[in-house]
Amino acid sequence: MKINHYIYALAAAALMLFGMAACSPDDYDLGDKDVTPADLVEGQAYTITHDDQNPNIVYLKSQMADRYQVNWIEPQGRSQEKEVTLKIPFPGTYDVLFGVNTRGGYVYGDTAHFTVDEFCADFVNNELYTMLTGGVGQSKTWIPDNGNYGLCSGEISYGDPSATNAEWNNFTSNWDPAANHEDESGNFMKSSITFDLKDGANVQSVTYDPSGVAKAQKGTYLLDLDNHKLNLTDCPLLHSPKWDDRQDAVGWQKDIHIVTLTNNQLRLAILRNPDTSGEGKWWLCFNFVSKDYADHYEAPEVEVFPTMEDGWMDFVEPKNDRIITYKLTGFDWYTKDGKAKGVTAFTPVDNLEDVTIVMNSSNHSYTFTTPDGNETKGTYTLSKDGIYSFTPALPTFAISKDGRAVMTTNESSLRILGFSQETNCNPQTGGLDNIVWGAREYDDQGKFYQYMGYQWTVVRAGVAKTYKGGLHLFDAGWTFQQSDDVFVKDGSDGTYTFTINGSCNNVYGVYLDIEKLLGDHPNCDIVVKSIQADGKDVAFDDAAIDRGVGDKESTARRYIVNPWGASAGLAAQCSFSKTFSVTVDVKMDVGAPFVKPDTAKAHHRATRGSHK
Repeated sequence: MKINHYIYALAAAALMLFGMAACSPDDYDLGDKDVTPADLVEGQAYTITHDDQNPNIVYLKSQMADRYQVNWIEPQGRSQEKEVTLKIPFPGTYDVLFGVNTRGGYVYGDTAHFTVDEFCADFVNNELYTMLTGGVGQSKTWIPDNGNYGLCSGEISYGDPSATNAEWNNFTSNWDPAANHEDESGNFMKSSITFDLKDGANVQSVTYDPSGVAKAQKGTYLLDLDNHKLNLTDCPLLHSPKWDDRQDAVGWQKDIHIVTLTNNQLRLAILRNPDTSGEGKWWLCFNFVSKDYADHYEAPEVEVFPTMEDGWMDFVEPKNDRIITYKLTGFDWYTKDGKAKGVTAFTPVDNLEDVTIVMNSSNHSYTFTTPDGNETKGTYTLSKDGIYSFTPALPTFAISKDGRAVMTTNESSLRILGFSQETNCNPQTGGLDNIVWGAREYDDQGKFYQYMGYQWTVVRAGVAKTYKGGLHLFDAGWTFQQSDDVFVKDGSDGTYTFTINGSCNNVYGVYLDIEKLLGDHPNCDIVVKSIQADGKDVAFDDAAIDRGVGDKESTARRYIVNPWGASAGLAAQCSFSKTFSVTVDVKMDVGAPFVKPDTAKAHHRATRGSHK
C-alpha cells in the first residue's frame, strides 16, 4: 500500500509539474483542444512591452508553444514571427491583433491596444519619409501615372509571384498595360493620395469612381523602414473602386510593399487575393508620380531629322560629275524634319540668283560668290547624315530686302533638308536638279527649333538659261493672287500660258512679269494672245495693254488690267470662280526696244509700289 501510495503521489507530482510547465508564460500550450478567441489573451498568449530606454520601441512576443503558427496584424503590417519589434515614431494608441492557425483556420483574440506618448524624431529622420512626404512639417500629393511622364506606361504593372518578390528596388513586371487599365472611363486618373508629417503621419485620398463621383478618405500611415513596407489605417491604398475585390479590407491597408520610392515616383505592390478576386495570386504594382513632378514635367523632345532617301550621296556627289555649280533661287523656313513652312512675307534681294557656290567633290573645295561678286574659297566635308562643314565658314549677308532673312552658316555648317529622286532630280536626265540646305536657328533660350533653308538650283553646262515669269492679280482691297512660276527659255521664241487658280469677283489690276528678260534682251517683246476667265475668252486689244518695266529695271511687264491705263475697262470682264489665264508669245528680239527709255521710266514711276 505504501508503494502504491508513493506511485500515486509521484504521478500526481509529475502531473502537477507538467501542468505547471505547460501553463508557464514561456510555453503556453492548450494541449489537444482547439484554440478559441478566449484563449488568445494579452499577458497569457502573448505580451506587449515597451523598451526600457526608448518607449517608442515596442516588443510583441508570442507565448504560444512552437507548434502554433502565429499571425500578427500590427501597426507595421502583418508578421508570422514569434517576436516582432515595432518602431513607432508618433504618439497615439495603436492596435494589435494576435491569432494562431488551427485545424479550422486562423483564430484571433480580441484586439489589444498600446499607447505611445511622445514623438521620436529619429524614426522619421529617414529618406523614405522625406521622399514620401517632403519632410517633417510637409506634405506631398501623388497621382496615378498616366504613362506620359517618362517613368511607367500606366498606373498599374503586373508581376509573376514565381519570378519576382516585389521587393525594394527589385521588381520585374511581366505586363505593363497602358493608362486607364483600372478604369477605362479615365475618371480614376483624377484621383490622388497625400501623405504628410504634420503633427503625425497622416494620409488622405480622393478617389473618383467610373461615373466621376469623388470619395474622400482620411487616416494615418506608418513606414516599416527595415522591410520597406507601408501600412495604412482607415485609408486604403489608392485604387479604382472597380478593383475593390482584388484584396480584402486588411490587404488594401497592411503590408504594402514599397517597390520604388524617389522624389518623383512611388510604386506600391500588393498580392492579389484569390479569395476575394476569384483569380490567382499575382503582384499588382500601383504606379504613382508626385503631382509637383507631373505639373512641371516637360517631355524630352523626340529628335527628328530630314528624310534622306537611300543612295542620296550618289546624286549629291556623283562619280561622273565632280564639279557642280549651284545658284541660290529662293529661301524659306523649315521644320526640324525638313518640311517647308511656306513663309512668303519676305521679298528677296534683287540679285539673289547671283549668289553661287561651286562644289568640287574630287578635292572637297568650294568657291562661294556673294551678290556683289566677292568670292570666298575653302574646303568642305559632307557627313553621312548630310551635313556640310565649311572651312572657312560661308559669309553672312542679307538675302531679303528687309534684312530679316540672312545667309549664314551657324557652327560653320549647313544640313541637307531632305532628299528624294522625285523631288530633287531632273525627270529627264536623272541628275541632281535642286537641293535645300539649312542653317540651324535658335530661340531666346538657346534651343534649336527650326532651319533657315536656302533653295539651290543646279546650273549645268549646256542647259539653256531661263527667265522666271508670273501672272499677278489684285482686287480693290489689294488682296493679291499669283500663278505658279513659268520659266521662259532663253534664246528662242515661245508661247507660254500663265494660270491663277482661285476666284475673284472684283478684279482691279492684273500684270504679267518676266524677270531679267529686259536685262539680257532689251529688244524682246511679249505679245498677249489670249485672256480667259474660267475658260471663256475675254475680248482685248493688245495695243491698249501697257508695256513697261516691273519692280526691277530688268523685268519686262505687260499690265493686262492697268487701273491707271487704257486697259482698266477689262476688269469688268475678268471676274472668275476657278481659273484666270493669260497666254503670251515671248520673242527674244524684234529689232526695237520693248519699251522706250523715257516711257519705261515714266511707267516705272507711275506703277512702282501701286500694287504692293
